[in-house]
Formats: sequence, structure tokens, C-alpha cells
Amino acid sequence: MVSKLLDKLPLRTVLIVPFVLQIVGAVGLVGYLSFRNGQKAVNNLASQLMSEVSLRVEQNLQVYLTTPHLINQTKLDAVKLGLLKMENLSAWEKYLWRQVQLYPYINFTSVGNEKGDYRSGEQLSNGSRTMNVIDTSTGLNFNSYNTNALGDRTTVTTLVKNYDNRQHPAYKKAVKIGKPTWSSVYVSLLEPTLIVSAIQPVYSDKNQLEGVLFAALRLDHIGRFLNSLKVGKSGQTFIVDRHGSLLATSTTEKPFRTKGNERQLFKVEESSNPFTLATAKYLTAQYQKLDRIKKSELLSFEIDHKRQFLKVLPFQDGKGLDWLIVVVVPEADFTKEIDANTRTAVLLCLAALGVAVAIGILTSRWVTNPILRLNTAAKNIAKGEWDKTVESERSDELGELAKSFNSMAQQLQQSFETLEHRVQERTAELAVAKDKAEVANQAKSTFLANMSHELRSPLNAILGFSQLMTHSQTLSPEHQENISIISSSGEHLLTLINNVLDLSKIESGRTTLNRQKFDLYRLLNDLEDMFQLKADDKHLQLVFERSPDVPQYVETDDLKLRQILINLLNNSLKFTDEGGVSVRVSKQSSGRNQQAEGEKVYFLEQLTDTEVPAINNLEISQLSQSKNAISATKNDEAACAYSFFLHFEVEDTGPGIARNELDDIFEAFVQTKTGKDSEEGTGLGLPISRKFVELMGGEMSVCSAVGKGTNFKFDIQVIAVDAADIESPKATRNVIALAPNQHTYRILIVDDKPLNRQLLIKILYPLGFELKEATNGQEAIEIWNSWEPHLIWMDMRMPVMDGYEATQYIKGTIKGQATAIIALTASVLEEERAVILSAGCDAFMRKPFREADIFDAMHKHIGVRYIYEDPGQTNLSAIKDGDRAMTAADFVKLPESLVSDLKLAILNADTDVIDSSIEQIRLKDAVTAGAIANCIENFEYDKILKLISQAISHE
Repeated sequence: MVSKLLDKLPLRTVLIVPFVLQIVGAVGLVGYLSFRNGQKAVNNLASQLMSEVSLRVEQNLQVYLTTPHLINQTKLDAVKLGLLKMENLSAWEKYLWRQVQLYPYINFTSVGNEKGDYRSGEQLSNGSRTMNVIDTSTGLNFNSYNTNALGDRTTVTTLVKNYDNRQHPAYKKAVKIGKPTWSSVYVSLLEPTLIVSAIQPVYSDKNQLEGVLFAALRLDHIGRFLNSLKVGKSGQTFIVDRHGSLLATSTTEKPFRTKGNERQLFKVEESSNPFTLATAKYLTAQYQKLDRIKKSELLSFEIDHKRQFLKVLPFQDGKGLDWLIVVVVPEADFTKEIDANTRTAVLLCLAALGVAVAIGILTSRWVTNPILRLNTAAKNIAKGEWDKTVESERSDELGELAKSFNSMAQQLQQSFETLEHRVQERTAELAVAKDKAEVANQAKSTFLANMSHELRSPLNAILGFSQLMTHSQTLSPEHQENISIISSSGEHLLTLINNVLDLSKIESGRTTLNRQKFDLYRLLNDLEDMFQLKADDKHLQLVFERSPDVPQYVETDDLKLRQILINLLNNSLKFTDEGGVSVRVSKQSSGRNQQAEGEKVYFLEQLTDTEVPAINNLEISQLSQSKNAISATKNDEAACAYSFFLHFEVEDTGPGIARNELDDIFEAFVQTKTGKDSEEGTGLGLPISRKFVELMGGEMSVCSAVGKGTNFKFDIQVIAVDAADIESPKATRNVIALAPNQHTYRILIVDDKPLNRQLLIKILYPLGFELKEATNGQEAIEIWNSWEPHLIWMDMRMPVMDGYEATQYIKGTIKGQATAIIALTASVLEEERAVILSAGCDAFMRKPFREADIFDAMHKHIGVRYIYEDPGQTNLSAIKDGDRAMTAADFVKLPESLVSDLKLAILNADTDVIDSSIEQIRLKDAVTAGAIANCIENFEYDKILKLISQAISHE
């Protein structure tokens, strides 16, 4: 029936009506999706904007609110160091006056003691500064003085009688809380602003209250910052406390009201700003009490039937502040342009619909093109030949069909071009994303480079000067042992820093075991030496015990084992005040842990490679290592027999850990009550130690009793090895002089750090090198150009001009090719080596460097030859004056210039020149130099001067 009805309709109608319906449906669907996507875009944009604004507000609050406590901490440090006294506040005046002018948003910084004395440096908004004084020796009178440019009192501006600072609410609150906290927010009497004071009590060594420190923050600076933020076109942001009092706002409204002569805070629900008022009422209706808001909330509400987006973010600083950051933006700020674009899109769709209908009517007239030519054209289009069209002069239905086909082909070509354009746009977007990823990777590399430089540079001085001190012939064996401990600890710290920096690389993903064969007894002895001084300082016993069956030589990750024991010993010694700390090591017999580990390894061996990733990452890491260890020794039954568990215990007699805290101590950044009270540590030591133990195939546990002590226990899997497998440390030969028959070498030292330059000077100068130093690349170029050194030690990161630019300049000249340049850098990034060498440096050396590496590099690049100390020969310079009588004849044999320099240095009491002269004499006569050094050490200056006078008269 329907087909018969269609047969009666004109072909034009049959083609046009479905076409028009399709266009209408497509336009309607596109319009509906555009409207929905617009709404989603508005919600996402509003959420992102408010999150960004609230985050910026939170970050700036952290900066503002940290400063007052830092100011108090600097004052407390001055008291603890004895620079300032709480019983004498007169010495505080210029210190407080100077301190307040450093921070424009600090209203005043002050101190008050238990006697009632008070000093305060105050800065007013007009830039003037006053000194406020209460001196109990003249009565409890509050005097405010103007000050001159030097901070001295001039004239009295304000006098308040019978003012006892100890009765002030902030003073009482600090005493009650007993730790750093905040006062209540109040309105300043002299300035139109709100004030909140950071307060901190000061206690003596006997825990007696000595006074309170104050640092007052002006909240109007926070209001100015809020006002500077652009929250949409008409959005607002404001800060309230949990009681609903308005503290700061981005509007021009003042956060206080004046009643008579008194300024008072007011509730945000009493705001004169309609937008702020409506927002406050909505929050009150939604939560009844603001203290019920515990986390960040994203809300929406209506004002006069207009939707508003609302973001509420709690802010707490951990020292008593509990505020709410409120950001509110009208939806109209985002939808105005979108609505205009929507109207334009609707009009364009209607226009497109009209054009499409017109095209449909025209194309229907050309449907009667010849079928064969239409078929040929269709095949050509299928081949991609878009320029092939159907030509027809006929006006019947086949001709009209041909024209419609041509139009359709044209639309298909446009669609493919549009698709290609979209593909190009997407490709461009991916390229931008790739660039951003590369920028992020570069930022990470820059961070690692900076961290490396900041950590390794001071270690360069520590290790370098430790090496120099080991060469001293006047140190007692006890001091030599102390220097050895310092050097050993510095080497360990350097290794740990290298590991931390390696772990910081994003690409690493996890920590792995680095098994080494080492002497376990030596490791334990080193730790005992390292912590013995700390134990002695606290009058504690430090006991290391090991069972007789514990092997001396084992194979495991010695660095991680060392770090675990250091973390546990640090904690025990830090929190223990009486008694002592014990470290016990024993060999564990086969038991549950070893059996469980064996079951894990057996299970892992049964898995295919495709099944392994399905297991937890940490478990896989541990099992994979166990599997690899077993696979490596599967055919070696003797090696398997030596695999066992070592059991460690670190027990102290400290305050102990409460039962309810035991489950949390291995969580990152979590500290016990004792740890928090000590205000030390980060809460990372125990979590890291436990992860290391698990990685080494063991478990860590703890048992503790409050008031009795704590015992940490852990097991690790090790492999016993023979002593022959342990690599003995290579003996190093000390350079004592330059080989004869060499010309004088000129060495230029370039480094912006004085300690690093001084270290190289102390290494090279005693050997007879000519040395000059520069603090940046520009100075280095000037000295090189005029002095022409044989070798330059070049630091790569310096102000004014860095080492890269200076090296490129020098090596870019013909004369510079004859100068060897060795780069000194604190970076650990391997890719930086290629950059440094491409700049023209002849070699690359990392800080901290070894003395032997310095000498080897100079031998390699400029051919310096040395005379080395014979380790088997008795060190003659160590002979004391009591073993050999020194006579005037000893000075007669020395060069006259050396004797004159020594005499002048002794007369001027210049210890540096004395040491240098002795080192020069040591190159000529080591025995005489040792005898002179012994006299200098015993302050026998007259004896040396008398012998020198006799030698001169003899001549």
C-alpha cells in the first residue's frame, strides 16, 4: 500500500522530503549536543577557575602565616645561643626595630618576660617605626617612642599607665598552650586593619617560663592580595573563621565595624555587600555551623534565580588557625559569550538548513543523468579521481540524477578535506603536548642538577679538608682517629646522596637491591665509632653484641643495611636520656620466615612471564630478586648452603611508644607523640627502613613499653662468602713533592665558593705550583689572557659568567688550545658530561673529588711528575723534639730565604705563614721540619728564634 503511494509521488518529492528530514534531525541533534557540551564546559571551567583561585589563596596564606613564626624562631634562636637575654630586654630594642622593617606586612614584633618588662618594634602604615617599652624598674607604664634612622628612641608619643603585658590574653594563651600558636584575631588600635599575632613561650633549660615572643601579622595585606585576584568578571573571594567572622575579602568592604570610638569584627552574615551576604546565608543554611565543613566543597546556589558557583576550602596551618577560604563566581560570567555563540550557531544552522533544502531541490532536477555515465563516475570517485564528473545536457530525471551525483561528490571531497584538516590539528595538539612533556622533563633535570650542586658542594669541602688533615704530622693518634671517622661518615653521606638523587629520577620507578660482598664486622665497628661520641655526650651506654656464629663476610646490600641501622640508632639515641642503647646481631635458624620466603620463590618459579605482572609491584620486586638469586646459584649447592637470615635488634631504654601509636609509626610522615614533642625529624626514617628490610627479603617489627623502652627487630637474607672474595681497599700513595727537573707549572683555580678554592690551594701550594684564583668566568678570562696558565680548574656554575661560556671563549682562541681545562661540577646527571665536554673542557671531574684524582688529572693533561711517599718507610717528619735534639746547624743547612720567612712569620704570629714555611722546609729536610713543627705545637717560639739567631751569627 505504501509502495503504491510512493510510486504515485514525483521523484523530486521522494528525494527532497527524506533529505530535508535528515538535515533537520542532524541540525537538531548538533544543537542539543552543543547546548549540553556548553553546560559541561561552563561547569568544568568554573570548577578549574575556583580551584586555581583557592589554591593561590591557600599558597599565599601559607607564606604570610609562616613568616611570623619564623620571626619568633629567629628570636628564640638568639636567646638559646645566648645572644639575647630574657632578663635584659634593653638589648632587644634595635634588634626588634631592625626586624620589623624587613617585613612590610608585619605590624610589630615584640618580647615580654615574666618580670613584666616588654619591648616592641612597631611599623605603622605611613612607614614610621616606633619603639614600645615597659620597664618594671620605673613602674608598669607603657611608653611608645618615635625612633630615628638608627633605631634610637627620640620622643614619647603614647603613655599608658599601669599596663601589665602579662595579663594580655595573647600572653596568657601562649603560657597555657606551651608551644607556638596564634592569638585571636583583633582590630588594631592605631591602624585600620585586623591583626593576628604569632605567639611563642620561652622556657629556660630547667623548663621554667622566661617570657613570650610576639609577631603580629596585618591581615589587610591578605585583603589586598584577594582584591588583586581576578575571579571571573564579578566573582568574589573572602576568608572567614569558624565562628563566621569576616577576616579578609576581595571587595572594598572593611572587615570590621566602627561603633563609637571602638572598632569591632562582625559576622559575614552582616556584610554590606549583597553578594557576600547571600553567599554567607547559603552556607549557614546548608551547614548550620561552619565548623561542620571538614573538606573542600564545590557547591552551587541561586541569587535572584541566577546560578552561582561556590567553592569552600578549609585552611589549617597546624598551629591553631582554622579558617575557611570561600570563592563564589556567577554562572553568567561564563555563559554570556557562550549564549551569544549559541544564538549564532542556531542562526547558522537555520541558514544551513535553508541552503541544504535549496540544494536538494536543485539536485533533484539532475537525477536523470545516464546510468552508465553515472556508474563510470562512481567508479572514478572510488579510485580517488574527484575531478571526474557526470556531464549531461538532458533535463529529464536521469540528467537531474547526474547533477545530484556531482554535488554529492563535491560534498564528499569537502568532508575528506575537513577530516584531513582535523587530523592536522590533532597532530599539532600532540606536538604541543610533546613539547610540554619535554619541558617538564627538562624541569626535572634542572631540579636534580640544582639538588646535586647544593648537596655535593659542601661535601667537597668536608671530604677535601679531611684528606688534608690526615696528612698532618702534628695530630695525635686520637685526633687522627677522629678525622678518619669524619672522613668515613662523609664518604657514607656522599654515597647516600648519590642513591637519593638516583632514586629521585622519575624513570627509575622503584628501588633495587645492589648486592655487595663486604666485611660485616667492619661495618658494625664503623657504626659503633660513629655513634659513640653522641652516646658519650648524653652519658649513655652504647653496646654492640654479635653471636659467635655470625659470619664476618657476607653478601647483601650493605648500603641499605647501613642506612637501616643508622636510622634506628639515631632514633634510639635521640629519644633516650638515661640508660643506653644495645645492638644485637645473631644468625637466625631456619624457621617460618625462611620457609615462607622459599614458598614465595617456588611460586614465582612456576609463573610464566605473562603472569608475573599481575602480582603486587613490591612483592614482585622482592620475589624476582629472590628468584634471580636462586637461579644464579641453582647449580651451586655449596652457595645455597650459605644462604641464611641475619637477625638484628636495636633496643633502648627511652620513653617507649604507646600501644595506640605502634600501628602508625611505619606510615610516611607520621610521628609518635615523643617525636612531635621533640620537633625533630620528618617521619620518613622508619618507613624507609621497613621498605629496605622488605626489599632484602625480611620483615621488621617493634615492641615497646611506655617508660621502659623500645626494641626494633628485623631479619634480612644474606649469603656467606669467603674472605678471599672481599676486595681489599687499594693502597694510595701520598704525593710529597714534585719530581726534579720540571719547569714551574701555573695553575688557575676558578670557583665562586671560597672553600672550594681554598681546598685546591692547600692541596697544590705546598708542592710548589704557582697558583692564582678567580671567582667567575670573566675574571678567569682576564687572568688567563695575561698570565697564560698551563691548566685551569673550572667550576661550571658561577655568577656573572659561568664555566661553559668562559671555556668556550678560551678554547675558541689559538692560545687557548694550549691550556688544559678540567671541569669541576657537583652535578650527577650523566648527560651533563657530554654538554661540558662539548663546551671545550679536556676532562670532567665531579665534586667531591679526591686528592689523588687531582694529581692524576694534572699528570695526564699537563705531564706533571711527582715524588710519592714510601708507605714502608718510617715517616721522619713525625720525629719529636725529644727524639732528636735540634741545633743551629740544622738552620745553617737550610736556604736563607726559608729561614728568614720562618723567623718573620714567628715574630708576626702568623700561623698560616708558619705552616707554609714548615711545609717548604719539609721538602728540603723532613727531619728538621718535623722538629720545628713539634716546637710550634708546644709554643716553644723562643727556642726556634734563638737557634735561628745562632745560625745567622755563625754565618
